[in-house]
Amino acid sequence: MNLARASSLLFGVELLNTALGFFGTVYFARELGATLLGIFFLFEATLYTMATVVDFGLRGAVEKRISAGDDPAQMFGAAVVLKLLLILVVSGLVLAVREPLAGYIGVDLAFELIGVVVAFELSMLVIHVLQGELRVAQTAVLHFLRSLTFVTVAVALLQYGYGVQAMVYALLVSYTVLLIGGTLRLSTPLARPGRRHLRSLYDYAKFNGIWGLGGHVYNWMDVIVIGFFLSQAAVGAYELAWRLTTTAIMFSTVFARALFPQLSAWQADGAVEKVQNLVSDAMTVSLLLIIPSVVGVAVIGREILGVIFGLEYTIAAAAFLVLMIEKLPQAVNLVFDKAIQAFDRPKYGAIATVVSLSMNIVLNVLLVPRYGLIGAAVATLVSVFANTVILGLYLGRLTPVRFPVRDVGWTVLAAAAMGVVLVGITRLLSVDTPLALIAVVGVAAVVYGGGVLAAPPLRVKIIENVRNVRG
Repeated sequence: MNLARASSLLFGVELLNTALGFFGTVYFARELGATLLGIFFLFEATLYTMATVVDFGLRGAVEKRISAGDDPAQMFGAAVVLKLLLILVVSGLVLAVREPLAGYIGVDLAFELIGVVVAFELSMLVIHVLQGELRVAQTAVLHFLRSLTFVTVAVALLQYGYGVQAMVYALLVSYTVLLIGGTLRLSTPLARPGRRHLRSLYDYAKFNGIWGLGGHVYNWMDVIVIGFFLSQAAVGAYELAWRLTTTAIMFSTVFARALFPQLSAWQADGAVEKVQNLVSDAMTVSLLLIIPSVVGVAVIGREILGVIFGLEYTIAAAAFLVLMIEKLPQAVNLVFDKAIQAFDRPKYGAIATVVSLSMNIVLNVLLVPRYGLIGAAVATLVSVFANTVILGLYLGRLTPVRFPVRDVGWTVLAAAAMGVVLVGITRLLSVDTPLALIAVVGVAAVVYGGGVLAAPPLRVKIIENVRNVRG
């Protein structure tokens, strides 16, 4: 597997994907307003809570078993059987709490919720099977197709006055398209599983499920708690700030997705030194775009929210900065997470998750009522930092972990120079229009890019990866 090519192809398509999602979100934010958008975000939070319970580690388990070449067809069959059983159970629970659920979200969407979670879970299972086949790059175009379908359907239905339901129906259609497209690309057939296959998935998933629950809490717990204690408008503003920070970590996430199958294959072959070197280099790559993003948001974070989405969303400006700082440990966490999964030690991830999950829930409940949106952001930052430290300690037991101090130091210096330039520009230019914002961000990108390329070790690695992509 050419990791540089796979990650670059993923990043290229994901860049288009993110751009499409970004402009779509801008349109939805202005079309619906913070309150209605907040209702949709609460629907999504409920959806992915259901999906986490329905999956409970199965997707990661089947990807690991297939990437290791362990009876792929039977493992796929076992995953389908287990997943359908879990879908039936969770769907019954949703119908049982239909009324209070409608009160929390703001609209009765129980049946739509069940339909979307079925399409989502089956499509994600197919995607993970493709990744287990070491065909990660091929999943990129499928994700883009899903995003394009979502935005197109949502915009069309909004024109006919469907409101929040337009977004919900667009989700259902988009994940159905992803399921069909992914199924048509599969090489692994479905085969009748034996007891051993069911047991094998269960043994991996029982810890990986706790790990996945931690990911869900990380992504949605703050929104869920804000929905209980604050307004739906606050939910909308906070989630938009969060989504902007996820665009900064997009490449880190894509690279980690491409990283896992290669680490898993090398670990299975006993290529320990390759694993060590890749983990170290991966930390540099993962932090490459996060460090300048933190500096940028510290200088013009409020302007970014106000110009892009509207002044009503600037209530999340302070939380925006904290959430961007949180992406620093998260970028390293992505690498540690995939490395530990590749060593087939989901128990370590489960332990780290239990600790950080508990911290996240407790801190959100304590801080959100008192400090509002910034309290939610701080809760996420502290819990992610704790999770990263624990994962790092456990990974150190499996293989030596060398943090790339020199390379990261160069990126910090380049980002600092960029920050100085940004401060100077903002004193001369008022960043209150889209054109001014684009100009300022463009100058910042040029300054940072020049600083990174001026560093000999980083320049060599970048040139080497470009050659790998072309080769």
